[in-house]
Amino acid sequence: MQIKSMLALLLAGTLFASCNDDDDVNVAAPTLSGVEIGSGNNKQAHPGSDFHIEAQIVAPGSIERVQLEIHPVNGSGWKLDTVYTEGLAGLKNAELHKHIDVPASAALGKYDLHLTVTDKNGNKAEIGSELDVTNDPSLPAVTGFAVEAEDAGKGLHLEAAIAAPNKIAAVTVEVHGEKWEKEFEFKDAAMVGQTAFDFHKHLDITAAPAGHYHVHLKVTDQAGKKNEYEEHFDK
Repeated sequence: MQIKSMLALLLAGTLFASCNDDDDVNVAAPTLSGVEIGSGNNKQAHPGSDFHIEAQIVAPGSIERVQLEIHPVNGSGWKLDTVYTEGLAGLKNAELHKHIDVPASAALGKYDLHLTVTDKNGNKAEIGSELDVTNDPSLPAVTGFAVEAEDAGKGLHLEAAIAAPNKIAAVTVEVHGEKWEKEFEFKDAAMVGQTAFDFHKHLDITAAPAGHYHVHLKVTDQAGKKNEYEEHFDK
């Protein structure tokens, strides 16, 4: 009788383990969607500037890591291999939004870009894209971009020097964190139409809860060309 009971327990345990194994195997692989590389998904970057990459990630098995690789299609040139886990690891749904700095020394030409999401079961999703690194001296540019929370976190001080060979059309500032975001657009009469301008603003962020925030400064010129820069602050 004891032998039969032990066999029954062993069989039940085996079936339970088998079910667990099946559950692990049947977890859907992660997916990537809504991928955008560069302004308006133009898949372009410029030495000495940055470009953004965005994607929506769904990972039923929970995100383990996200890897971004960039390398020249042919010959030598700029290479990048970086892994993102902060704010992503452990999540089943996430939005990836990163700004990638392109070294001023980056060789012009065609590059391959690979974005890979790995979940905690080792399942992967990968997208590949071409990235064109080109020189565009007519792009608007920003130097001395700095942000600082002020007035006990109620305000944000922002300053930057803008140069725009095609003349400034507008400046957009986006502030976003995990639980709050707001966009500010500026078309000051003293700024629009200028090729150089000292941009200086105090933004009201009273409604923003405590946390870490990204600040995106985007300059649009009168030829429709855009360039975007990023800073961070804690409130």
